Amino acid sequence: MKPFVLYVMPEARARAVALVAEGDMIPAVRLIRQATGLGLKEAKDYVDGLKGEAYARTVPADVQAKARAMIAEGRWKDAAKFVRQETSLGLRAAKDYVDAVRAGLIPVEPPVDRPMLSDRVRAFKTAGDLGSAIALVCAETGMRRDEALRFIEALH
Repeated sequence: MKPFVLYVMPEARARAVALVAEGDMIPAVRLIRQATGLGLKEAKDYVDGLKGEAYARTVPADVQAKARAMIAEGRWKDAAKFVRQETSLGLRAAKDYVDAVRAGLIPVEPPVDRPMLSDRVRAFKTAGDLGSAIALVCAETGMRRDEALRFIEALH
């Protein structure tokens, strides 16, 4: 049975994410091994899982929003191409970022001045644009299409 990481100290995790963002994968793996006692393969797998979060730091909020909308529409390949075109990320890094978004590993950080999700969804609903409302809910919450539809229907 493989070892399972239940917890990584926040400082070690943050430092590992920073190392990954800088492209220093080997020091990141070494740090995680020291912090957790994991073997080489397990520590590498853990660090590989941090790539999307590390790359998210370089993706501007507007690009993240558009990429999330594409992902919600099932256009994840287009989202990876878009992220690559709009950032300094390479193809593999853009794909890792999109995969992390698809897996729900990158939380949405709404701007402080942005209206609440429910208000924006109501505006689409009122305008009769159900497709945009569904895409918005999926992109910002990670809900599946059927879950987003139930959420939208529940709004008054």
